[in-house]
Order: sequence, then structure tokens, then C-alpha cells
Amino acid sequence: MLMTEQESSPRLRELREAAWARYEALPWPGRRDEEWRRTDPKLLPVSPAGVKPQEGSFQAGWEAPSPELIQSGVILTDLATAAKQFPDLIEEHLFQTGCPSGLLKFVALHQAVAHQGLFCHVPDGVRVELPLRSWIESADGPALFPHVLIVVGQNAELTLIDDRRSASDAGEPVFSNEMVEIRVRAGGILRYVHLQRWNHGTSELFSQRAILEKDAQFLNITVGLGGRLAKANVETVLQGPGTRAELLGIFFESGTQHFDFHTLQDHQAPNSFSDLLYKSALADQAQAIYTGLIRIEKQAQKSNAYQANRCLLLSQGAKADSIPMLEIEADDVRCTHGVAVGPVDEEQAFYLMSRGLSASEAERLIVEGFFEQVLKRIPLESLREQLAAEIANRLSNHGSTTKEE
Repeated sequence: MLMTEQESSPRLRELREAAWARYEALPWPGRRDEEWRRTDPKLLPVSPAGVKPQEGSFQAGWEAPSPELIQSGVILTDLATAAKQFPDLIEEHLFQTGCPSGLLKFVALHQAVAHQGLFCHVPDGVRVELPLRSWIESADGPALFPHVLIVVGQNAELTLIDDRRSASDAGEPVFSNEMVEIRVRAGGILRYVHLQRWNHGTSELFSQRAILEKDAQFLNITVGLGGRLAKANVETVLQGPGTRAELLGIFFESGTQHFDFHTLQDHQAPNSFSDLLYKSALADQAQAIYTGLIRIEKQAQKSNAYQANRCLLLSQGAKADSIPMLEIEADDVRCTHGVAVGPVDEEQAFYLMSRGLSASEAERLIVEGFFEQVLKRIPLESLREQLAAEIANRLSNHGSTTKEE
């Protein structure tokens, strides 16, 4: 059976059965599909006959909230425990953020079989002042289906730092098919950091869909550092008036890593605001594809949306494609986008080397400066320092991409 025996909710059983039917009905993707034109599905370590539900294992972990927060109703636990202890909350929110626009066959598979992951809930009016931390750590392949469900109540506030990592550095092929569902109620504030540091044997399909209700605020920081391949669909739905979303991305790729990210800023209500800035640095033979869509629906008058993607190529073999798109039905909006792809500025490198720095030291400073525009917009000093250290470590690992003279 696809459903576990302990799942008692008839509605969830029906949802899973319908998802499995969709999975079986949808064709296996190919290079002729627009969504997969730049990422060959054959790069995934799975095939139509090789996807076996509920294979593999992973550990969902977290730092326990304080007793005061727990007493106020804050929940941070694994999804299976939440289904037993808080069945009404799971019944109300699981698989309720709507249908994403991409990775549909794999989303259907995920919804049919995923039973493990994380659940975080902050009740109305509760403000969590210090960041909560959670993680998912892969232990055994070949297929993982983690699910994360985050609900922030009305006028509540939460910062959640959510890590992805592998138990070992071994490069055995692992396929992770993950979904993150987020709902921020009216007046709520959520800062969500998704930090991906899989080992080099992991290939990831990642879907995230956030629903923002009236006057909600959402800061989403997506960090991609690890894995052999990552293909992601990150959607933010500004469903209520007065909503604000700040979407930041930091990606560092080296070797033969392949990252393919699609984002959607979906403005469905008036006076909504979104600002996206994704930055990638690529070394060796790494490849990055970014496709971003800003959609402003007819009723979303006086909306303001911006989208920027910047890619820094550290090696001649590195490649980046950036495809911004606009879909605007309202006539009283402000909507802009910008793209830049290019190598390290030779004049900057020459200036730094003329001051006594080696080529690798000059490159490190340039990359750090490149990411500084994103890092300075992160409100948590400890997280800024952690990400800066991760980037420095990645630079030292792949080695200098320029020859010292």
C-alpha cells in the first residue's frame, strides 16, 4: 500500500490515492518538455521503473523550543509525531497550499508516499523571538521523500533555519524528492532559511510553495551549496492585500554541479510587494539555469514586483542561463527585472593583485563582495557569518580558478 496503516484520516487517504493516480497518468518527462529542456531527466538517478515509494531513510531533527514557547502552543516536531498528536492541524493544513506549476509528476509521487518530515506551527499572536533550527539528514538511499509543513498564525512571528545535509561524504547515488508547504496567516511574519548542503552523490527535486494572507510578511533565503544536481520550483503566492515577500538566493557551484531553479512571484491581491535577488557563483564545469516568472493578476492593482538574477563565472567551463518572464494583467503596477551573467572583472582582479594579493586571494575577495549584497539583507548576524564561512570553505575546496603568476 502507498498509505501507512497508521494514517487514519479519510481525507488524507483520498488525497494520496488521487495523487498516486495523477502520478501514474502523467508521462515521464523528456527533453522535449519545456520544463526539462535545459536539464535532462536522464541526469536523475531514477527511471520510470526505478522509483520505488518509501525507499531510503532520513532523520528529521530540531532544536526543541523553550518550555515557554511550548506552553504558548508552538510546535516543532517530526511529521509522523504531529499526525498522531495534532491530527486536526495536520488534517487542516497538509497538502493545502494548492497545486504548484512545475515538477508535477514528481510532486504527485511525493504527495502519494511522503509520511516523514517536519511540522512547525506558531499559534495566533505568538512571537518567537529567537530563531528555531531544524534539519533533515539523509542516512540511506536510494529515494527520500521529506515533507516540511510550516504554519504561522495571525500576527505571529517566526524565524526558522532549516538545514539539508548528508550523514557522510560518500557519493552513493541518492534521490531526494522534497516538498515544503508554507502558510502565513494575516499579519504574520515568517523568515525561512532553506540551507542545502547535500553530499556530491545526491540529486534533488525540490518544491516550495508559500501562501501569504493579508498583510503577511515573508523573508525567504534559499542557499544551494551541495548535491550533484538540484532542480527546484519555488513559488510565492501573495494571496492577500498588503503582503510583502523578500526572496533571496545564494548559490555556489563547482565541479560538475548542475542547478536548475524556477521561481514564481504570484501577485493575486492589490498593494502587494515582492523583491527577488538570486546570486550564483560558478566554478569549474558547473552549470546554473534560472527561470523566473512574475505574475500580476488583474485584481492585483498597485502591486510592486522586482526580480534580479546575477551569475559570476569563475571558470571558462562554467555556464549560466537566466530567463526572466513577466505576465501582467493589471494596468496600475510597477514591475521590473534584471539579469547579468559574466566572468570576474579583470580590472578588479588586477587592482587587487597589484596590491600584493595572489590570484586566488583576489578571487576570494571578489566572490565575497559579489555575495555581500545578499548577505547584508539577512537580518541574523550569526546566519550571515555562517553563510560567509560556507562560501569561503567552498572557495578553498575547489581551489584557485586562476593561475598564479
